Order: sequence, then C-alpha cells, then structure tokens
Amino acid sequence: MTKEKFEEIYRRHYPAMYRLARTILYDADDSKDVVSEVFTRLLRENIAPQEDKIEGYLMTGVRNKCRDVLSHKDARERVQKLYLAEMMPKQVVFIPDDDRLERLMQFVETRLSPLSQQIFRLRFLEEMTYDEVSQAVGVSKVTIYNHLSQSLRQINEYFSKETAKR
Repeated sequence: MTKEKFEEIYRRHYPAMYRLARTILYDADDSKDVVSEVFTRLLRENIAPQEDKIEGYLMTGVRNKCRDVLSHKDARERVQKLYLAEMMPKQVVFIPDDDRLERLMQFVETRLSPLSQQIFRLRFLEEMTYDEVSQAVGVSKVTIYNHLSQSLRQINEYFSKETAKR
C-alpha cells in the first residue's frame, strides 16, 4: 500500500472509527489508542483489503480491539478487588496514583518466580479457589497458600517502601 493510499484511508475512516471506539469505551485516550493500533496493524502487516471491504475491515478491527481493552480492564479490576479482599484482614497499603494496577502487575511479572506468578494469576485473574489452583498447578493447597502469602507479603513490602519514599 502506498503512503498516499494509506493517508487517504486514514483521513476518510478515522472519524467513524474513533466514534465507534468512543461509543464502546467511553474514554478518549483509549479510543485514540485503539484506532491507532488498527491503523498500525494495517501498515505493519501490509494489509490491502479490497476497496469495498476496507470500511468493514477497519470497523471490525476497532470493535475487536475495544473488546480486548474492555476484557483487560475487567481483568485488572478483578485483580484489584481480589487483591484487596485477600489483604483486608491485614493492613492494606493503598497507592494513591492511578497506575497502581499496572505497577502491581509489573511487580508480579518481574519480581515473582514463575510458579508464584502462575499461582497469583490463577487465584486472582481466573478467580480460582485454592483447591482449583492446587489441581491446575499440581501442588498441594499448603504450597498454594505459602506462595500466595509470600507473594502478597513481597507486594505489600514493596509498595510500603514505595509509599514511604513519597
């Protein structure tokens, strides 16, 4: 696809794509990101749908990306809710800024062992019980409890120190 052809498609379809994303997501920034990702895929993969099918292709791409964004947000909200519920009997450290879930997931992915990461995801993202996690991973419930306790303690310590620095 030539640069001129891409620019023409972009100018012609961007407004409708943005409106669709905004209608689904109710968020201007996320909507812009979704539309940009669809156009990036069009360019990167050098996709050239037929002229009469380009609008359908682009709008379907926007709908699918919006679904991914909503699914990701839903999972993040579940993690937050379950994490807070798990920590409620203990003293919970609240991080005041908006990116706390991203930082939590980054901590999980970079600081926990692969087994602890898997257990954390199954327990909090998949909302599995201790028994279900135990069966899925193939270790005892005591091991599941120990990994979760250690992971939550590490998370709590990390964010306590981070909060103290502020």
